[in-house]
Amino acid sequence: MAKFETWVALGSLALGVMFIALIISFYNFLVGPGGKGPQVFVDPIGVLVLIVSIAGVPCLILAGAVLGLSRSSAGRTSALILLITGIILIAGMSAARIAFTHINSLFVVPGMDLVPLIFIVGGIGVGAVGGYLLNASNKARRNLEDEIQ
Repeated sequence: MAKFETWVALGSLALGVMFIALIISFYNFLVGPGGKGPQVFVDPIGVLVLIVSIAGVPCLILAGAVLGLSRSSAGRTSALILLITGIILIAGMSAARIAFTHINSLFVVPGMDLVPLIFIVGGIGVGAVGGYLLNASNKARRNLEDEIQ
């Protein structure tokens, strides 16, 4: 059976994928048909805060929780999941930056351009945590093999 930190890492991965899907679909909604913007009223700052607070920040918090949970027994599976989560966040936020360039300037609000940059940095951090835990799990295995022999 999988350890608790593996399940938390899977939750972080799921929230990261959901965050990317929500941001890219929101940016595509703001581009609108023909690049003219949406045909209905929308509060971009409210939706942006909602998306970030529902999926983006919890993804990063769960990744940090995995680091805290895995300090004593670094699991290879949770480390790989965090590494994949970091890569997905970086790739998805890069795609969101590209989608942002197509949004009509009437619908651009302050901070909308910073969200992808902040979460690219967050993705680098999550990937680094995954790499650190992967390295720690390899060291733990090597130490265990030394003790057995």
